[in-house]
Amino acid sequence: MYPYGPPPGPPPRIDSGQLRPRRRWFVVAGVMAAVCVGIGIVSFVLTLSSTVDSVDDDRTFPSGQSVTLRFGPDDHAAIYVRSPSVARAHCKVVSGPAGSAPRVTVPDSTFTVTKGSAEWERAFVLKSDTDADYRVKCDDPGGVLTFAPGDDADLASFVGGIVVTVVVPLLGLLAGSGIAIIVGVRRGRHRRWLEAQAYYGHRDAPPRTDGGGSGSGSGGSSG
Repeated sequence: MYPYGPPPGPPPRIDSGQLRPRRRWFVVAGVMAAVCVGIGIVSFVLTLSSTVDSVDDDRTFPSGQSVTLRFGPDDHAAIYVRSPSVARAHCKVVSGPAGSAPRVTVPDSTFTVTKGSAEWERAFVLKSDTDADYRVKCDDPGGVLTFAPGDDADLASFVGGIVVTVVVPLLGLLAGSGIAIIVGVRRGRHRRWLEAQAYYGHRDAPPRTDGGGSGSGSGGSSG
């Protein structure tokens, strides 16, 4: 005898295909995270490759020698010095077309590139209003430094690449995790609602409380 009725049976089985939101949202979350991580990896590789390629170490030359470079108003040519003792280096343009005004300046910030076992520091930036070939000579008081031409590394682009490498994957992982958690919670709630509907049967909607509908005493007899 069960004074309050028989014990409830096991919960009904719910087909996962009935649950909402659909499972495809888990795939969307995973793809979003994977794409963002992929963007970060590509950004890291491109940033690192671009930085390393800033130094043309195949064209190194010793102190007292020169190298011929082509640069103009839109180019970003530079001279790198194999560290250390960069402060003692000196470079100047010794030949170029008549009427040109090439400039050799010291950059405002320090930028060092590690290539293999060597460290190269950007020592000078080359600019000219005329696009042409220029011969640049570099030396130092001790005659011991090694120089190499290269590109003027854009520090802002380098930092931007690093930011993309870190921030984009992080945002993708956070967004993907957030979507997966929300979908999981909502599917769990929907499963419990479907189980309740299947176990207790479909019920009508709860009565309205705004005065709508017919009242129970509206059909009373007058006699």
